[in-house]
Amino acid sequence: MSLTRFSSMTFTFAMAVGFTILPISPAFAQEKAASSPAIPLARPTMAKICSNCHTPEQGNLRGYFESVAYKTQSIQIRIDDAVEILRFDKTALKVQNVLADNTDEPLRSIKNGKEVRVQYTEKDGKKFATLVVAKPAIKVAPEKLLKTEEVEKLVAAGPENGKYLLIDCRPAPKFMEGAIPTAINIPFPAFDKNIDKLPKDKNALIVYYCAGAT
Repeated sequence: MSLTRFSSMTFTFAMAVGFTILPISPAFAQEKAASSPAIPLARPTMAKICSNCHTPEQGNLRGYFESVAYKTQSIQIRIDDAVEILRFDKTALKVQNVLADNTDEPLRSIKNGKEVRVQYTEKDGKKFATLVVAKPAIKVAPEKLLKTEEVEKLVAAGPENGKYLLIDCRPAPKFMEGAIPTAINIPFPAFDKNIDKLPKDKNALIVYYCAGAT
């Protein structure tokens, strides 16, 4: 049976039983799609890199501090590609891990791009910050720190001659983007699963590095 004959028979049958087959126009399809209720996407509450060490918490945002406006009592937080604007009460807001010269406006001492956790309450669809915690710097004893030129010498010698193990403890995606030569990747959250990669000699030099003091 040819395609033309089949289509003709289908149309004849449709007319006989009392309905007509009509093509759906693009305009109708668009109108139908527009009338269908859209399901809103959940806004992120935590930057992806924060998930390496933390889990989402109700009433908390983790991201990067962008700006503060004391005149309108609002702050802007960036969570990857999303931006959150929160209001705050200047007299009630608590700020932690910030060394501020201006104690009346401590948020001004937080640099753009600084990692922060913001605790908030929600009212009438708006978020109100109650606590802003800046990520503190990691404290390492001076005698346990290596200078850049010392690491350069080790890398130039190589792990066997230099008798060292260089560990990049950043998340794997960051390691894949680029790392110091001879380094292996053991992300901090996965340390316990990678103990077998550590030297058998307990006196061997192990050097760790990450993305910075925080």
